[in-house]
Amino acid sequence: MDKQQQSRIVRACLFLVILLGSLSVRLVYIQFFKGDALSESARVHYEHEQILEAPRGRIFDRNGELLASSQVVYNLVVDCVHLRDPGLARMGLARKEGKDVKSLRYRYQPDELQNRYFEYVVEVLSGVTRVPQPELAKKLKSKDTGELVLARNIEDDFQRELQKVLTDKAIGGVYLRQTHRRNYPSPQTLTHVIGYVGGDQKGREGIEKVFDTEMTGIDGYKVCERDRRRQEIYAYRKASIAPIPGKDVYLTIDMGLQSEVENQIVKLMTMYSPEKISTVWLRPKTGEVLAMANRPHFDLESRVGARRNIAVSDLYQPGSTFKLVAFGGAFDQGVVSPDTLIDCHDGEYSGEGFVMKDHAPFGKLTAEMVLAKSSNIGTYMVARPLGRDGFHHYMDLFGFGRKTGIASTAESPGAIYPVNQWTGPSFSSKAIGYEVMVTPLQMATACGVIANGGVYQSPVLVKGVTDSDAADFNGGAQNRARRVISKEAAADLKDCMVTALRIGTARRAAIPGYTVAGKTGTARKHVENVGYVDGRYVVSFVGFLPADDPELLGIIVIDDPKSNDLDLYGGTVAAPAFKSIAQEAVKILGIMPNAPLETTSRTNESSVASIRD
Repeated sequence: MDKQQQSRIVRACLFLVILLGSLSVRLVYIQFFKGDALSESARVHYEHEQILEAPRGRIFDRNGELLASSQVVYNLVVDCVHLRDPGLARMGLARKEGKDVKSLRYRYQPDELQNRYFEYVVEVLSGVTRVPQPELAKKLKSKDTGELVLARNIEDDFQRELQKVLTDKAIGGVYLRQTHRRNYPSPQTLTHVIGYVGGDQKGREGIEKVFDTEMTGIDGYKVCERDRRRQEIYAYRKASIAPIPGKDVYLTIDMGLQSEVENQIVKLMTMYSPEKISTVWLRPKTGEVLAMANRPHFDLESRVGARRNIAVSDLYQPGSTFKLVAFGGAFDQGVVSPDTLIDCHDGEYSGEGFVMKDHAPFGKLTAEMVLAKSSNIGTYMVARPLGRDGFHHYMDLFGFGRKTGIASTAESPGAIYPVNQWTGPSFSSKAIGYEVMVTPLQMATACGVIANGGVYQSPVLVKGVTDSDAADFNGGAQNRARRVISKEAAADLKDCMVTALRIGTARRAAIPGYTVAGKTGTARKHVENVGYVDGRYVVSFVGFLPADDPELLGIIVIDDPKSNDLDLYGGTVAAPAFKSIAQEAVKILGIMPNAPLETTSRTNESSVASIRD
């Protein structure tokens, strides 16, 4: 071998040494300086972290009847990047054309491959989703990155059908993702109390909103490896944290009673075509709300209808049911007793620069009969010794002008206005339930003061909150109680209310076998920017039973009833409605009779004055 050949061999060896050395340096550099970044980049392609949505807590009634739950559903999702992946496109077209994937590697240009696969996906998905192909194609072309949701809330049966199609047709880049949808077994019952959730599964109204934090669970996740079609390789599943479901909420509502209440007010809507109806039924000893219903209402599934909870949000002038405040305050202060004779001025009074009129020319009546006959003039005479400040004080004590604190959204405090804003006739007007604005729930709770021996019990809707396995049960809102009037004053007023059922304006609310205490109300309807409208009324009744040991209290308020055959007063419309509901309620709740059955005296239909309020 000559020197020239040796020289070439040496140079070649040096070149190889330098080349291999450079590669070694490069490998060392990659390993120590780029290794983590490249590993992360590769991991993204085969590893996937999937969020496991936590189911929202459920809502039950007091007896465990399911009112709301989270149902497992699926969304049909397109990953726009994966949809344009050449490898997934070749796999799909190979399945369509019955060919080997490798044979398609050079058969189509990239653009043609993508277009053909795109058409194939549109054809397959249109066939199973019933979405027209042009509409589907337009939606799929609207984004190049990110995700598109083609369909939501797919139930389990259809999900299995879709998944089989995606697998059989080798459709890549399209997935079925598990999620949850709120399900309401009875979507037109108790709607305002339950409320609803938005598309993000966050509470928007009612219990769903008030207890949104408690009912929202903690999402879990799982890390898994995926194949080229982005399907999970179960053998290589890594970290996994199970979701924690939200807590369940138990209401004080009794759905047996609730259903009966809703059926009855539907009948009333048909009979009287009123603008609206609201009714609340509760256990006065505890303040637990057993039923609450309104019309108009809305559908929990479609959200179509009136979403405002009239019982806690809408204000009305209560009329004569508000007289309970005047009598409660006067009896409590001892300025009047049930036997005190009250001059009702033969139906017209004008001694203080304003005129008051009665619905009948009453002369002198005992205070008990003033309430039973619902004399406006007599009620003012009962309240007048309290003075303006004293009467305002009792309005406040009975809970008017403030929120009850019930677990509901958009509760109104009502309006009773400070004394310095009263006009000359304001005292007399407020004593008979005008120039005050209350909610049906406030009026029911105020009546509960008499049922509870003079003690105010704040109303509650929630019995308790518990985790899904019932391992931790926490009571609902604390029941706030305070004394409003003396026990003796409450007993006297209760007796007067019983008299109103026996021989007064509320006779049509009497229930055989039970002593019922109650009060009717008829207020002229006030229309904004118009004033009081002749012939239009808001009629109501509030009462409780058995009177000597109250287990059930109810109020019904009917706004602007209409009839060609009946005089529209609290005694003729609201009192019979109360009776219809209460007669069924005592059966549902197991409330035993407390009085002997008596032959009910026939109401003299021509004596409108006896029942008109």
